[in-house]
Order: sequence, then C-alpha cells, then structure tokens
Amino acid sequence: MSELSYIPGDCMTLGVSKAGRGINFAVAVGDTDEVILKLFKNAGDTEPYYIVKMDARFKFGNIFAVTVKNFTGRGYTYIYEAKGVSFVDPYAGLISGREVYGKYLNNKQKKLIRAYVCPNSYEWKCNRKPSIDFSDLIIYKLHVRGFSKLCGTRGGTYRGVADKVNYFKELGINAIMLMPCMEYNEVYDAEPEPQVPEFVSSRFFKGTTSVERPEIEKQEYILESERKINYWGYTSFYYFFAPKASYANVPAKADYEFKYMVDQLHQAGIEVIMEVSIPRATNRSMMLDALRYWAREYRIDGFKLNLDCIDSSLIACDPYLSTIKLIGCGWNTDEIYPKEYTPLCKRLAIYNHEFSSDMRRFLKSDEGMSYNVCRDITDNQDKVTKINYITDHNGFTLADLYMYDVKHNEANGEHGRDGTDVNYSWNCGVEGPDNHKKIKELRLKMRKNAFAALLLSQGVPLIYSGDEFGNSQGGNNNAYCQDNETSWLSWKKTKSENEFFKYVKELIELRKSHNVFHNINKLKGLDYLSCGLPDVSIHSEKAWYPDYNFYNRSIGVLYAGNYALNNREPDNDFYLMFNMYWDDKCCELPHPSSDKIWILEFATDKIGGYEVGQEIKDNILTVPGRCVAVLKSKKTDSVLQSVKRKNKKEVK
Repeated sequence: MSELSYIPGDCMTLGVSKAGRGINFAVAVGDTDEVILKLFKNAGDTEPYYIVKMDARFKFGNIFAVTVKNFTGRGYTYIYEAKGVSFVDPYAGLISGREVYGKYLNNKQKKLIRAYVCPNSYEWKCNRKPSIDFSDLIIYKLHVRGFSKLCGTRGGTYRGVADKVNYFKELGINAIMLMPCMEYNEVYDAEPEPQVPEFVSSRFFKGTTSVERPEIEKQEYILESERKINYWGYTSFYYFFAPKASYANVPAKADYEFKYMVDQLHQAGIEVIMEVSIPRATNRSMMLDALRYWAREYRIDGFKLNLDCIDSSLIACDPYLSTIKLIGCGWNTDEIYPKEYTPLCKRLAIYNHEFSSDMRRFLKSDEGMSYNVCRDITDNQDKVTKINYITDHNGFTLADLYMYDVKHNEANGEHGRDGTDVNYSWNCGVEGPDNHKKIKELRLKMRKNAFAALLLSQGVPLIYSGDEFGNSQGGNNNAYCQDNETSWLSWKKTKSENEFFKYVKELIELRKSHNVFHNINKLKGLDYLSCGLPDVSIHSEKAWYPDYNFYNRSIGVLYAGNYALNNREPDNDFYLMFNMYWDDKCCELPHPSSDKIWILEFATDKIGGYEVGQEIKDNILTVPGRCVAVLKSKKTDSVLQSVKRKNKKEVK
C-alpha cells in the first residue's frame, strides 16, 4: 500500500472538490473525533488502496475535511467509516455498485456500493440556457427509462431521451419534466442497502413517503419472483447529488450522459425541469446544496418539489436559485415577496391538482362544475403561475381515462387495494378496448376535448408522455411497480394515432402563436382599456350571461385580443365554446371587437355546415353534444381593403 500526502482541508464545501493539484474531501459527522476515508483503486476491490485517518486536527464543527495532495482520483472510489460503521458520502456525485436497473443485490454486493472520487468532465456546446418565460412553456413529463426503453440500443437512458429531440421539436414541446432520476434503490427489499448512519448530520435516511410498501418491508425474506420494482422512483432514500447510474448507457459515465442530454435539449431550445422527491426530515441545508449543485453542474432550468417536506421560503428566496423555476403545491407569497411587489418574470408555479379533477368531471358531463371550470380556464396569478394537467403518472393515461370506468391493477399483486378508486373517468359505454366505430369516434372526441381544454387555458399546460398518441396502460392507474410494456411507451402507436397526434401538434402551435391563451397579465374580467370588450368574459347558451346553475354543462369563454400583444400587435379575439351536454345546444354568440367577424378556427365535431376557416354568419350557433368549438376574430373585408389602401399610400 502506497502512502499519500495530505493536509487539513476546506470544510466549506461538502463532498468532493478539486483543490489545486489535489482533491478535497469533506463530510459532516457528529459525536466522533475520528473519521476514516478509504480509497479503492478499482470499483470491485474489497480492500482499500489508501486509508486516510482524520482526527480532531481535520475537524471544524461537525465537518471533517482533508485535502489529498498531488492526487487526481481518476477511476478511484471511496467510502467513509466512523464508529466502526462504513457509509457512502451523502454528497457523492456518482455512485458505483448500482449499474444494472432492477438487479437485486445480496449483502456482499451491497458492501461494494461506493462513490466515485472524480466526476467525468464535459465540455458544454450550448453556453446559454433557453430562459423561456413560464407563461410560454409547454411542459412534457416523462420517465427517463420508460419514455425511451423501446427506442433501440440506447433506449431507457439519458441518451435515449436526447435522441428524441427532433420529436419534441415536431410536437412543439419547449420543456421536459423528468420524474425522479437521482440515485436510489429501485428494488423493494426486506434488507435495504446500507444507508447513512444516524450520527451523520444529513439525517435524510429518516425520510418517509407515501410510496413506501410497509407490508413488503416487514417480511423477513422476499422471494426473487415476488420482489417488486419501484419504477416511479418515489422513495425514502436518495443520493441527492448523483444521477441514477442505471439510466446511462455507460453507468460509470452517468454524470457525463446526463449533461449530454441537457446540452442536446438546450441546443434545441428545450428547458429541463427535474422532479425532486424530498423525504420527510431531510436536512434543509443539504437539500439547498443539492438544488444549487444541479443548477450549477447540470444547468437544470427548474425543479418540482414536494414543499410539505422543506421550507419553501428558504428555497424561493435563495439568491443562487433566483433565476430557477420552482414548482410546488403552494407558495406563501407574503413571505417571499413584499406585499405590493409583482415580479417582472414569474418563477414560482403551483402544480394545479384542482384543474385535473375539475376538468375530468366537467368533460364527462358531471353536474355542478361550470363555475370551477370557468375559474380554472381563466385563472392566472400576479406572483405565481399555475401548471395545469389532466393526467399524471399517478392515475389513468388519457386514453385509459375514456376506456375504463374502474382501475385494473391486478398485475400489481395487491388484489386491487392499491391505486385510487376516484378517477372521474368514463369508458364511453364499453369497458376496455373496443372496435365499434361509434365507441372509437366518441373516445377520440373526448381526448380531443381534453387537449383543447388543457392547451387553451391560461395556466402552463403539462402533457404526460404518450397521451399525445393514445398510450394505454391497460387500465392500470397505479403502475408504480410495472417496469415492462405496461409503462414503457409504445412508439408504434404514433402511426396508428397519426390523426390525433397531428391534432395535438396543431393545438400546441395555436397556443404558441397567440399570446391571448397565455397572457402574462392577470385577467380581471374588466374593460380597462375601453376597447369594447373585457379582457375575459364568461358566457352560456345566452351571450354575456354566465350560468353557474348546478345542472349547466355548457360554457363560453371570450378572450379579447386587445389585452394580449402578439408580435407587438393586438392579438385576435377567441371564443371558446364547451358543450358537455350529450345533446346539441343552440348558443348565442357574443360579438368580437369592432370591425371584426368570427371564423371557425376548429371544432372537435362538425358544426352545422361550417368548415374550418369559414365565416360564421349566424348569431346563434348549434354546437353538437360533447364538443369543443373555437372561433377566431378576423377583420372584415372593408377593414382589410382600407388597410391595404393605407399601406399603398405609405409605400408611395
């Protein structure tokens, strides 16, 4: 065994960092006067190549720090020992020993879980982040493994996601949200791998989340055939600074491949948002360090956080994260912003669960939803924005939402006890897949209605991966343990669902082309510009009369384009008509702005004898049952001729 030259190190930066020609190691351990650093030359070695003992001379507070001089650390792994217990650095940037996804590790293999000393270098090609305003985002939520698993040799990896950049661009996506991809043990196990001991100050091993399976963990022994995979990645223990190694083509270069993925997306103008599941009792200081680390090292654009497990004001007011988008279930803006202050650029967002439940109920014709839905469609706040979604990982996919009345979770092995029973779904008359023409047409129309409601509402739309081409999980609304074709996206469906995919693309383009659908200003329902129309108004079958009656299932929403500049010019007016009755309804139309007429922009069913782009000459329009129709204002021919004459004079 060779000797190393080392001195007391820098205790200000926990984890591993460069120190001139050497490497600095710093770890927080309480109630001890000695910590041993063990360095292994090869990942599979059982005996350390170097041992560094840190006593009181290397200690400041509860932090032990040492700088190993003239040491590159390339290829080495390390582990700490204190009080006779070995543990992996909570600040480890890359983990070895968990290279194969879903592999059960015996006790001998668990002891080989360590941290890499030296991360892989990466030269960024895109030096500027997209920096897209929150209101302009179209977010696409995906699972790294499941999204690209069936996409060739690099499927199921960060590179597999990067390979889909052109797909994102074709669809119109400008932000992706990654489900948890920090290092964790994905195998539910009666004997979990060694975690950080209690005397290490991070204490995050004490965390708990709702996804844990106590009935599994209490068993003394689990047969291999009965072991389950934590596919989603919500658990009670993470290495918060390390990307998941088994999501990489080359696990030892997971950090490099993650950066490559982010770099490719940024070059395409697509932001990257990470979902970070924070276990309870997580050390706040360490969590803040982790978010800063990902923002700095991996250039992450935003985070979705479960704010019930951490101080939201601490994160929102951190100056290092001042340009990072933060998404949670709620923000105390009175603590974050001065009372009369309105941020020029909103960076806080609420993950809007209410939109999902309200819209699901309304679209399937439930009573008493008209007021809630009008609020959900038109709501945009001054200090925070809202992330709207209809489907998420936890529940039915959009295709299953209109294919099943009840969950079908038999494959989970929990006898139907898992997963919610409240889905607000509708099978359109037949449970499960069906080839009857009318059933298929109705299900397609319901999915079109859902996307219209999502993409034409004021909040930021979030699309769950696969919904844009009818991906199904066979009625499983809780596929937390399904690492198979139930959860993996079947890309073959993009061909059979080409009509629907094209419809979603056109809707996304419509939203992006018109600021009126994502106004940066809070809508007030007032004509404060004195232009003849309020910025937003609610209608029913009778124009200018909102009907919030319990039995009403038909609403109209008028966006006035004068309140939303589009390329420095006022936008078009748009009138959204939602008839969720099962019968046709005759709806009176409000007038658009002066000197304008209505044309039919699109509809999810045939609207009388009108074609898309045709002028609506009637004051009353018959809207079929369970249909969404959208009208767009257009200047009259006389106004257009006047504009042309004016332009000719200016040219002369």
